[in-house]
Amino acid sequence: MDSRKRISILVSLLLLSMLAVPVLGNDAGTGGDAGNSTSSATPLPATNGTYYGNLTATSDDSDYYLINMSSNTGIAVQITYPSSTDFDLVLLNSGGGYIDLSTNSGTTDDVSSNGTSVGGSSVYVWVDRYSGSGQYTMQIWIFSSGSSGGGGPGSGNGHDAGTGTDAGNTIASAMSLNATNMSFWGDVTYSTDTNDYYKVSMPAYFGVSASLSWNSTVDLDLEVYDNSSSMITYSWFSNPEEVTVNNYGGTDLFFRVYAYGSNTGTHDYNLSFTFENLTNAPVNNQDDAGTGGDASNDYLNPTILNITSVAVNNTFTGWGSLDDDLNDNYQTNVPMGHGIRVSVWFNSTVSDFQVILADDQANTIDYSNVNNPESVTSNGSGTYPGMIVEGMDVLLQVRATSGEGNYGMSWWFFTLDTDGDGFYDTVEVDCGSDPEDNYSVPLDTDSDGICDTLDSDDDGDYVEDVNDTFPLDASEWEDTDNDNIGNNADLDDDGDGFSDADEIDCGSDPLDGWNQPPDFDSDGICDLQDSDDDNDGYDDVDDAFPQDNSEWADTDNNGVGDNSDTDDDGDGYSDNIETSCDSDPLNSFDVPSDIDMDGTCDLMDNDIDGDNYPNENDAFPTNSQEWLDTDNDGFGNNADIDDDGDSVSDNYDAFPLDSTEWADNDNDGLGDNGDLDDDNDGWPDSDEITCSTNSMSSQSIPSDFDEDMVCDLVDTDDDGDGVLDENDAFPMDNAEWDDTDSDGFGNNFDDDDDGDGWFDIYEPNCGTDPLDSVSIPLDFDGDWVCDLVDDDDDNDGVTDVDDPFPKNPDESVDTDFDGIGNNADNDDDNDGWTDSTEALCFTSSLSSNSVPQDTDGDKTCDINDPDIDGDNIINEQDAFPMDSSEWEDRNNDGKGDNAYPLSIIDKMSLNPLPTVLISLAIIALIGGAILFYTNQQKSGKNSHHKGTDMTSYMEEEESSEDEVVSEPPNLIPLTSEEPILEDEDLSSEEVKTEETKIPPLPPGFNPDLDRVPPPPPGLKPPPLAVKSNEIVSSWEDLPPGGEYTETVPLRYTGLGIGTWIERDDESWEKISDS
Repeated sequence: MDSRKRISILVSLLLLSMLAVPVLGNDAGTGGDAGNSTSSATPLPATNGTYYGNLTATSDDSDYYLINMSSNTGIAVQITYPSSTDFDLVLLNSGGGYIDLSTNSGTTDDVSSNGTSVGGSSVYVWVDRYSGSGQYTMQIWIFSSGSSGGGGPGSGNGHDAGTGTDAGNTIASAMSLNATNMSFWGDVTYSTDTNDYYKVSMPAYFGVSASLSWNSTVDLDLEVYDNSSSMITYSWFSNPEEVTVNNYGGTDLFFRVYAYGSNTGTHDYNLSFTFENLTNAPVNNQDDAGTGGDASNDYLNPTILNITSVAVNNTFTGWGSLDDDLNDNYQTNVPMGHGIRVSVWFNSTVSDFQVILADDQANTIDYSNVNNPESVTSNGSGTYPGMIVEGMDVLLQVRATSGEGNYGMSWWFFTLDTDGDGFYDTVEVDCGSDPEDNYSVPLDTDSDGICDTLDSDDDGDYVEDVNDTFPLDASEWEDTDNDNIGNNADLDDDGDGFSDADEIDCGSDPLDGWNQPPDFDSDGICDLQDSDDDNDGYDDVDDAFPQDNSEWADTDNNGVGDNSDTDDDGDGYSDNIETSCDSDPLNSFDVPSDIDMDGTCDLMDNDIDGDNYPNENDAFPTNSQEWLDTDNDGFGNNADIDDDGDSVSDNYDAFPLDSTEWADNDNDGLGDNGDLDDDNDGWPDSDEITCSTNSMSSQSIPSDFDEDMVCDLVDTDDDGDGVLDENDAFPMDNAEWDDTDSDGFGNNFDDDDDGDGWFDIYEPNCGTDPLDSVSIPLDFDGDWVCDLVDDDDDNDGVTDVDDPFPKNPDESVDTDFDGIGNNADNDDDNDGWTDSTEALCFTSSLSSNSVPQDTDGDKTCDINDPDIDGDNIINEQDAFPMDSSEWEDRNNDGKGDNAYPLSIIDKMSLNPLPTVLISLAIIALIGGAILFYTNQQKSGKNSHHKGTDMTSYMEEEESSEDEVVSEPPNLIPLTSEEPILEDEDLSSEEVKTEETKIPPLPPGFNPDLDRVPPPPPGLKPPPLAVKSNEIVSSWEDLPPGGEYTETVPLRYTGLGIGTWIERDDESWEKISDS
């Protein structure tokens, strides 16, 4: 944009500003209006501060402020404004999004970043006008916070007291504050942070006032507690809540801010403290009762007054205050036989006090709060026996009810028993005896210490006299029939002629003389138990009229017995008439001739009105519409709506002609009054009442699981299995009552009662308890057949009686009885030959009588021995393989050359070359000597005596360096001299050796496999040694296939090798074949 355009725009803006309505403002001390949006917000420093601003209805609805927050800090803001206006407060983040807002309709709004991380970012404070115009005051607090916007020991993050943390949720975790005047913000959150506790250590002689205010509609409370967590004071019902505590200097006070009710959300509050030095205040300069200080404020630990003067005015002074010293508590001991009276006086124009006298259990004896002086006494206090305080430590509390000031106290002790008869004067006056005459004492029938005059129960039978027919007889208190015999002794309490026991058996009330057992025939047996109620000789079950001894049959079923029925067959003719008229009175089809059809034959008609009732039996002989008047009330039954006069209309009377019955709930023909089972459900009414079921409903019957007619409610054995329910694990299962292993299956059904995995039928045979899970059968092989009955404990297929190792499944035979089973024993028959050797030698390893043949005794049986006779000549080259003294028969004469040397002829035939040479020597005598010398040199070079010249062998040994030629296996070592083979020319034969067999290596060595392994540790290879029978001179001569064991001495063992040990000369000796 060029400068010309910039100038044009500037001039336009200036002109517009001149035309605009001027805005008068000095928001936050800027000299003008704060911005109206986030883009024009007025910046403020990120520090605590108080600012003022204005909003108007015409030109300034909003003020925006910008604050750049430092890292790990938060912000709280409050505005206050006139009641004629309504401003709202909003806290926005750097992007203009809401952090918190307050739209309170009062005069204060506040917001906070608590719980939102704003450190290191920008925030906007937006003051918005809802209605009215005016000035507002804005306070800003900056507090430290965690990275998430708060932090601390409370539930979640917080900014309580500007700490950036949450005040503690209990007294034990209360946040500590200095005892200086202060005002700060905090917050509480319903459901997660409803309590904030602050601890203030009060300086000596200081008081404190606290005020709690908030802006939302929730209810916050302020309470103060002491070191023992006891509440000192509180404010619950206002905003602000205000408390003052002035008498706790030098102690710790705990202030609790509590979010009351069931609201939601987080709510900020302001809490302020004001401390006051009370060093010179009266509260801190007391001398109550001459103690040099304040009397105790705790009635549980009162100030003790040692008053020893009886019947003397003992005077003390004290000071109290409604605000600073509410209670002064004193205690003294009342002498035996005395009471106490205390009077307290004060200046009623500046203060007022209440006085309470209490016993040693803090029960009030007397109090006074409307007089000056206030007087209290133990005399006549309470209801007899009253508060007798002799010998007791009594408590006196002087309690300020208004103002503050000094008070005086007078204490007196007075005697309780003037005549010394053991009854206090007040008691004697109340009981009507003379308190000054020791012969005049109150009457006390039950000796309970309360005279009869005042005793509500003179005989002490726990029935008050007003309700006791025998107030002076502790054994009786009721006389139902007024026969002057108490019910306890009276056998017929209601005097109805039936004993109490019979009435109980018959279901009537033994305490109601009008409620008698029905006994129709008066035979002393109530109808309930009488099989023939009317005693007519017919059992009730066969008696058509069980309660009419004059009737038992009713041929026509008309309800009138045949004995009294004048017309038994109901044919309209009386029996007499029928008899006289020659018809059958018991056959309704046989009737006399009756012209007027009035039920009586013409000849014998005595029914004037023709109503079928003889005149003499007709209550209304001239009225054909009536003939009976059952209740004798002058109204015939036909017109009478209550024939039997029982006050129940016939329409609703199940027994309209029986005045004793009117209802039949179960329609069984028995009236409910006489019916013991009104609903006919099989349960007597008395039982149904006991069992809490409806005796008038057949649908409501008692629960009776075992059908023993004792309902479950009272049945101690519901399932009838003989085990009481309280001891029955299955009270509703008569097949079960015990469950030893608590597995939900009763022992009778459970195969394993104790749950130890063994069936009950097995455990007795195994000697263990089937009801004890700790008692488990031994079962070595785990085959679930216990060892006690298992014939093969180790389950190796051999019964224990035949098994020398019954507990070892790997062994079952010990042929040589050496205690080592054959599987582990390498010589089962202990014949000195290992089992593996005997197998190779085709002998029995299980019989010590079967041993391999071993001619040369070298422990290699002949069948496998390459040199049977041990003469170091293998069998194939030995002419006498079974004779160690012979091995050659060069002349084939069948005789060994050692025992039978060769003759000269034999030698010449076997050595033709020497023979030719000798012949030539004789012929050539001249050259004989030279030839002889030459032959001698040649013969010496081919000699078999190794000891004559070892040069060539030594050279050969040196050239082969460490090569060692092994001996053939199982051969006896060669002797130091070979047999001399005369005339045998070996010059052309080459020395043949077997391939070297490398013995196993000592532990820890890994040599080149192409070389003989080095000797054991610390040994040097000795010169080539010659093997003997059971000893080898070097470790190199050990048989292959074994392993070294580092013991002292060093051992070498292996299967088929035996056990060898190293000797002091570094040779090895075989000590056993195993």
